[in-house]
Amino acid sequence: LHEIGQPRPRPDSPGHVTGKTAYFADRNFPGMLHLKMVRSPHHHARIRSIDTSEAQMHPGVVKILTAKDVPHNVYTILILIQIGPEDETVLADGKVRWKGEAVVAVLAETERAAQEAAAKVKVDYEVLPAVFDMEEALKPGAPVVNEYHGRNYYLYDSGECRKVRFGDVEAGFAGADHVLEQTYQSSPIEHAPTETTGCIVAPEGNDRF
Repeated sequence: LHEIGQPRPRPDSPGHVTGKTAYFADRNFPGMLHLKMVRSPHHHARIRSIDTSEAQMHPGVVKILTAKDVPHNVYTILILIQIGPEDETVLADGKVRWKGEAVVAVLAETERAAQEAAAKVKVDYEVLPAVFDMEEALKPGAPVVNEYHGRNYYLYDSGECRKVRFGDVEAGFAGADHVLEQTYQSSPIEHAPTETTGCIVAPEGNDRF
């Protein structure tokens, strides 16, 4: 316990401040391909058609993927940590539900080729009404963003919300000098890493990645 309360340097700090830390973008493998996503410019829209013909002809392009090319087109992180259903696709299938949602994946021999080819993909959208405010999204008749649920909110097993109760709430109110009623909102909290999320997949000789 002699370490508690004592200043200790982080073991990774020297590498960060001297530029020696190897980040995701610093790594390279023989024959490695680069992937760029074509993302939705709309908050809510139906995908009418996707034309990749011009992008397919771009030098260096190896493969272009849409939703129909992904066998299990589901982003499974929520179900893996057991807090949500499989309601988010890897590549948008028939509809986009938020601005920036991935629609097409372009793989090429270089990052530049992937980026240039992605710019040549043509997606025809039918723009749909969107919701930008939580209170508006909960109102009757609001545009339903995700048909998986049929509504714009998630139902827990116990109901529309998870209730936390300690002690005798009513007795506390009755004995209080003042009772204030107000609606409170809390913003999401996210980390701000030096390096954003990335992934390199390298096949190994034992049929593993």
